[in-house]
Amino acid sequence: MSIAQKNAHHIIRDILTRQRIERVWFVGCGGSLTGFWPGKYFLDCEAKKLAVGYVTSNEFVHATPKALGENSVVILASQQGNTAETVEAARIARQKGAATIGLVYTPGTPLCEHSDYTIEYCWARYPETVDPTQQKAAYSLWLALEILAQTEGYDHYDEMVSAFANFESVVRGAQQQVQADAQHFAEAWKSEKVIYMMGSGPSFGAAHQESICILLEMQWINSASIHSGEYFHGPFEITEPGTPFMLLKSSGRTRPLDDRAIRFIERYQGKLQIIDVEKVGIDTLHASVREYFCGLLHNCVLDVYNLALATARNHPLTTRRYMWKVEY
Repeated sequence: MSIAQKNAHHIIRDILTRQRIERVWFVGCGGSLTGFWPGKYFLDCEAKKLAVGYVTSNEFVHATPKALGENSVVILASQQGNTAETVEAARIARQKGAATIGLVYTPGTPLCEHSDYTIEYCWARYPETVDPTQQKAAYSLWLALEILAQTEGYDHYDEMVSAFANFESVVRGAQQQVQADAQHFAEAWKSEKVIYMMGSGPSFGAAHQESICILLEMQWINSASIHSGEYFHGPFEITEPGTPFMLLKSSGRTRPLDDRAIRFIERYQGKLQIIDVEKVGIDTLHASVREYFCGLLHNCVLDVYNLALATARNHPLTTRRYMWKVEY
């Protein structure tokens, strides 16, 4: 077993010695919430009985689900382990009798104190220096996999483990492959005042994360995340020649939704950047499980585009106007 698999396996096994698992909530803020999308999507698709929630921390605090209780697992994340809303959500979850799992980069922090189990995930300013299967988003999928396998069972468990074992090589190849395209994108898009992010299924979380965490927070570029399927139910009205869309094209059951959106945007001459996981190595993973790795791969590939864009705009990804600087 890998380190990540052992961590997830042992935590879920221990929880099940004390309680049933009937409900799972993924709780966090910003990128710590969107990082849970792979696990949430997997359980939404594969679980037959488990109820799954995906809630921003402060809403969980103020509108705490009545179903929260002793047969619940609440998985929370905070990079520095001190996000006030997430710490309070963990406290409430624990008070209600739920098992709490805290994912942090910084150990010994308040979220750890309010979590029954703590996982220290890998993170780096330049992500190519860390194992992508031990990053926060990957842990959401590891935990979801173990929850399902140890409660309802999962026929493709071995294929998932094999895909995780091969994932780092897929990521490194993809990051190298897109270097030139990322530079071209950065030069062509550096002056855009708005960029709409699009995606569906397993990659919608990555699209939303790119919109709120990178474009809005780190680059101060106006943005919105639009689901490829929802595009035709309102948002497509803003499409005209030159309207900038970045679409994260997934592999699997929702790919036709992405294709339909692409055809429309191209017909009406929108400015379109497509990152297609099927062109950067996702097909090397087993067909029965590869779609569940789309969002993880998109996140890792976007790291290359984000650094290139920040450099071209002379706007470092660490730049903030309000975050950590003013009272809020």
